[in-house]
Amino acid sequence: MSVDPDAVTDILTGPGDRFECFFWTYGISVRVYKKNLRPVVIVDGTFLKGRYPGTILSAIAVDGNNHDHVVGVDHQFILLSDRHKSIIQGVPKILPNVVHMYCSYHMSGKFGHKKIKFLVQESAKTLNQQEFWGNMLGIWVLSSKAHEKLMDVGPLEKWASAFQEKSRYGIVTTNHVESWNKMIIGERMMSVTTIVSMIRDNVIRHYRDHRNDSLKFNSPVTTWCQEQIVHNAAVARKCTLERASAGIWSVTGLKRSCVVDLNKRTCTCKWFQTMGIPCEHAMAAIKEVGFDPYKFVEVYYLKKTYIETYREEWTPTERRKMATTDKRDLTLKTSKNFKGGTS
Repeated sequence: MSVDPDAVTDILTGPGDRFECFFWTYGISVRVYKKNLRPVVIVDGTFLKGRYPGTILSAIAVDGNNHDHVVGVDHQFILLSDRHKSIIQGVPKILPNVVHMYCSYHMSGKFGHKKIKFLVQESAKTLNQQEFWGNMLGIWVLSSKAHEKLMDVGPLEKWASAFQEKSRYGIVTTNHVESWNKMIIGERMMSVTTIVSMIRDNVIRHYRDHRNDSLKFNSPVTTWCQEQIVHNAAVARKCTLERASAGIWSVTGLKRSCVVDLNKRTCTCKWFQTMGIPCEHAMAAIKEVGFDPYKFVEVYYLKKTYIETYREEWTPTERRKMATTDKRDLTLKTSKNFKGGTS
């Protein structure tokens, strides 16, 4: 059987060739990520539950229909994590060119006050700097210590969308990789080689299901993107607008007045350029001039991109009897201080 040239595997062993950890990524995942997925990667770890303890660290991207996608990367991207100490220390050494940002849910979890939790998540999500500072003021009023702790996290661009260096397309939590961890809960009970085999089977099943999803799309974009467009179009009906020049509009919505530039595909609310989908202000201008809103959607959300994402067929591997709790299922000795693998 031929080897996929884009696939990557690496095994780390300790003294006496004892198994330490295993890294792998699929060639199909590498090709799909480079061509069709947004440049945002979410990383999180979860414990193995079986006879062999350890951790499996997964890297997940998000497709145009908001589904999880196992990923292989080889260029600049945004990495989103829960701020685990080992990840914070490892990223600058291993991935010096990535923009490392933090999960808002895990950040809010550091605080016990329900209102503070809410304000932290809102602060991370908003694209408006005035709203950000308003939320931060609210946190300070509730607890000056919480405010100080939050400001000590690091530069604001590490966690606040209003100050982000590159767009993370509205992805502010590690929820997608948490969902993936739940999807592989059965695999986590097995030994290492069985985990690898079962995860591959899991991925193949999801490729098949997502490929079938595309048959249900009733527009040039994915179902998730269509929902965003329909919602923004409905809100746009309540906007008033005035044309400033060719392609540039002043639009007043329910919350604020914004300037939309259809030529540059931007809006001063920042949602248009951050998400790659027209916001309600842009939708008002698009409707006024009679343009096709789908022409203003980034390629990641197009139906043809989604079809291309799941077009490539996986090659089945030869089946073998799985001794799921037998040491003979491992080709390497397993160390008692096993530290886990990555995928």
